[in-house]
Amino acid sequence: MLFIRVDAEEMFDCFRKRVSVQDALVAHRKVEGMLQEMCTKYVNIRADTLRQFKASKHKSSKMALLRKKKMLDFHIEQCHAKIAVCVQKQYALEQLEVTKMQVDAIRSSTSVFRSFSKYNPIDKIEDLQAKMEEMAEDLADVTDLLSSSSLQEFDETELEAELRQMECDTGCDETIEEEPTEILTEILTEIPIAPNRTPTGTPRHVRAPVIELPAIMEAV
Repeated sequence: MLFIRVDAEEMFDCFRKRVSVQDALVAHRKVEGMLQEMCTKYVNIRADTLRQFKASKHKSSKMALLRKKKMLDFHIEQCHAKIAVCVQKQYALEQLEVTKMQVDAIRSSTSVFRSFSKYNPIDKIEDLQAKMEEMAEDLADVTDLLSSSSLQEFDETELEAELRQMECDTGCDETIEEEPTEILTEILTEIPIAPNRTPTGTPRHVRAPVIELPAIMEAV
């Protein structure tokens, strides 16, 4: 029978109205407003009863008004007590709403952490860190390779020796080129110069020797 009862309650749960915290707060505030109105009404009636009590001349009337005043005082106290309970329930519901929001936030955070742990396990993160370190090392090697000098290094001693040899060869060539010019100058200096005037007497045609420069150059 117990199981049938539980099943029946679960079956009829779908027909029950789901009450949210906001709905409960609205209901408590409505009850608080009604109690405030009732308390105000009772206070006004009590004031009228006191005026009637003071104006009454008969003892029976005064006793009835006094009983009415006592009853009104009791209900006013009950209204104040219920108002205090309603306010307390409202505060509790507000705290419950805040707690519910906090639980939802924790649940969402847990879901986010679970999803992150699922798609980012510790092994995967360690592999990623190792790959990053390896890539950083490769980048450092590339930087060092690009910053190093790509020119071939030569021995300074060999360079100086080759320079002296080239200077010696250049000096010898200049000496060979200058020698024919000096020889030609000496030959031209030794040739006699023809006189400008013709001597007196029988004119004679004197023919100056013809010197062929190319022959002389060939001889040199």
